[in-house]
Amino acid sequence: MSSIEFRNPTRAFADNAALMLRAVDLGKTFTLHGQGGVRIDALAGVSLDVERGECVVLVGPSGAGKSTLLRCLYGNYLASRGTIAIRDDSQATQHITITAAEPHDVLHLRRSVVGYVSQFLRVIPRVPTLTLVAEPLVSRGVEPAEAEARASALLARLNVPQRLWLLAPATFSGGEQQRVNIARGLIAGHPLLLLDEPTASLDAENRAIVAELIVEARERGAAIVGIFHDEDTRAQVATRRLELQPPLRDAAALH
Repeated sequence: MSSIEFRNPTRAFADNAALMLRAVDLGKTFTLHGQGGVRIDALAGVSLDVERGECVVLVGPSGAGKSTLLRCLYGNYLASRGTIAIRDDSQATQHITITAAEPHDVLHLRRSVVGYVSQFLRVIPRVPTLTLVAEPLVSRGVEPAEAEARASALLARLNVPQRLWLLAPATFSGGEQQRVNIARGLIAGHPLLLLDEPTASLDAENRAIVAELIVEARERGAAIVGIFHDEDTRAQVATRRLELQPPLRDAAALH
């Protein structure tokens, strides 16, 4: 593929119905205004295509930019350089370029296309766990009763005790909160999933359950990009790996 073809997302998504994500020559630089304007390159020169049914596992040392890359793909960080395009068949171009998108377009992608699971559960206080997990389905038009039934089944599979479902998860253990987080991130069956160490705080039994859920998502056709520090989980879920290396920098690395 020529450089021009690689940089032409409209042609790429039209020619390849399996393509879900195209990132080209991404870079991210942080400016530390509280430290005299020091600039730190956290990511440089990363390009990536991800198709339906693939799970691309990001590997590399601390400071290589793995989490930074995921946050750029999700739109939490605006890439300093390069482009990111994500398939959206509701658009005439069949994609949205999130590095140049309006906020409402990014929110649309998060609701309809991109699921994200981070290392930490961020929730509104006092919202019950069952409501929290069902919400991504309700926001896509699923009837609340059906959404809660599906949320119940997923929470049960993830070994979240039923006595906790009507409680807010703020006081749960770290592992319980993370399983709620995973349930919320996976329940809607988004066609593109971004997973930032989803199994980091889980024991071996629950890591295995989460790995099974990820494999099932991959086999139903989801395109997945993830970070997994547990080698057994990587081996189970990955179809390929992308090695990242820290950019050359003069200050402490940002991960």
